[in-house]
Amino acid sequence: MSSSSSQMEVEKPVATDIEQSNLLPHATYTETRSYPVQEIYADSEFITLGGSTYRRNQLIAALGIDQENQGPHHHPPLTTKLANPVPLGLASFSICCLVLSLVNANVRGVTNNQFVISMYMLFGGAIELFAGLLCFVIGDTFSMTVFSSFGGFWLSYGLDFVPSMAAITEYDKDPRMLNNIIGFYLAAWCVFTFLMLMCTLKSAWGLFFLLFFLDFTFLMLCIGNFIDNNNCKMAGGYFGILASVCGFYMLYCCVSMKDNSYVPLRALMMPNAPA
Repeated sequence: MSSSSSQMEVEKPVATDIEQSNLLPHATYTETRSYPVQEIYADSEFITLGGSTYRRNQLIAALGIDQENQGPHHHPPLTTKLANPVPLGLASFSICCLVLSLVNANVRGVTNNQFVISMYMLFGGAIELFAGLLCFVIGDTFSMTVFSSFGGFWLSYGLDFVPSMAAITEYDKDPRMLNNIIGFYLAAWCVFTFLMLMCTLKSAWGLFFLLFFLDFTFLMLCIGNFIDNNNCKMAGGYFGILASVCGFYMLYCCVSMKDNSYVPLRALMMPNAPA
């Protein structure tokens, strides 16, 4: 037997009675041939097929494969357009910040915010935390950190006023200690807000002023609790109102466009902000 015939085995499968009964009278059938499996070896520079070795780049070029796209026919990857969760986080924060700041500023004589505790926890806490987690999906680390953190702030703040938690009633015998512990709490948020403020120096002016006024809000409320001065707390409330206004401005800039508004706005960017 010749060498060529030794490298190829011919198999002629025998049809069963059932298969023969289903054969079409005019159909043409081909023989089934099986070939020995050739091993393929490859490294960064060479590819070995059977007994022959080729340079990788030359073999890929000969096969007409686009090395950049890794395929003979490149199709753009299918991408799903995701909604921007930043406006949701801005809406959640701005609304709750406005209401709380109006109470802190004693507007129209309101000093008790028990009615809006549920809003702080659900809309300010849960929704803002949800928006922060969605920012993780789109790869926005800054927004994820800010929204998730302030979502935790609203949840913790709301829980402090839930009667069953007894977080405030524990200090009934020592109101001075209560003011100090609230001052510690607000001081920590003042530091956090300042750090986030330093990360907005090449972003939009609205975002910068939002965190700028918010930092002063925490600072004045912190001082007001330490020295038990209602005027400082009211000043913190007015700074919070300014922060919420900046939040509403950024919210509108994010969602308004020519397709849905006759008055679309674009956020005014700071110098050296990335395009």
